[in-house]
Amino acid sequence: MAPRPAQAAAWLVAITAFLLVFGSTVRVHGAGLACPDWPLCFGEVVPAYDFKVYLEFGHRVVAGLVSLGFVGLGGWLWRRGDLADSGLLRGLFAVAAVVLATQVVLGGLTVLELLAEWTVASHLLAGNTFAVLLLLIQRALSAREAPVARDVLAPAARASAVALAVLLPTQLALGGLVAGSHAGLACGTWPSCNGAGWFPTFSGLVGLQVTHRVVAYTLAVAVVVNAGLHAGNPRSRRPAFALVALVALQIAVGVANVWLRLPMEVTLLHSAGAAALMLTTAWLHDETWRAPGVAAGAGAVTPKAGVSTAGVPVEAA
Repeated sequence: MAPRPAQAAAWLVAITAFLLVFGSTVRVHGAGLACPDWPLCFGEVVPAYDFKVYLEFGHRVVAGLVSLGFVGLGGWLWRRGDLADSGLLRGLFAVAAVVLATQVVLGGLTVLELLAEWTVASHLLAGNTFAVLLLLIQRALSAREAPVARDVLAPAARASAVALAVLLPTQLALGGLVAGSHAGLACGTWPSCNGAGWFPTFSGLVGLQVTHRVVAYTLAVAVVVNAGLHAGNPRSRRPAFALVALVALQIAVGVANVWLRLPMEVTLLHSAGAAALMLTTAWLHDETWRAPGVAAGAGAVTPKAGVSTAGVPVEAA
């Protein structure tokens, strides 16, 4: 069976998610400064063995493979004509290309600025944003290959998905600042903060960690409300309820991370949870905002106006 673009995009999403966790491994081991020049490593293409150097070197190799894979996928789709006749795919690829270029620059700045908090946070946010865009590309390709009808969602359900799309990147950026400054250890108890109450201050490192927690609590409430609003839709309720489970797990891992004083294994699990949350939110938005009853792509069969494949009333295409 010939490979399909959607399959290739899915593999690229998986490798990018791995790269995000790999980057967290580099950060946890303090390996980001172990190989400070680029594209060489202390003047060598393949440096002499050293654990930290090889961590950073391996990170660069995987990042390069992701970049080449993205360019290759774009070239493949261009030759097939998918990009030429799909404004959605063209737009997603253009934004993803800009984010990828930004991520490369941020990677260099992260080293040049000696792992400054803002570079760590922005590098983490850009990497997750790129993974989200790849997932949306994959789902757009899947919809072209196997179009399905989608039911109309209530405005409140769509609004809740938008709220999550604002809250989650905010929390991810705060998490990057906390990670870059090790602010998690500045407020080492939960739910209080060093015995001084839930909200002792919103300034300094303690304030950063407290703000991180407040947004996490807000996000937890938002995903529960969102799940309730999407419960009646068979397609969007799956990512909506998956977000509830992921947020609960992420909060538990975050608490354990502080209690155990940032052990590598728990920190990596926390990073993996953040990536999973971003990708699941993208999945939710794809189910929420794709035009109901519209089947994109050449040769697609559009369902009858007013009826979905499940027999549920939908808007006319």
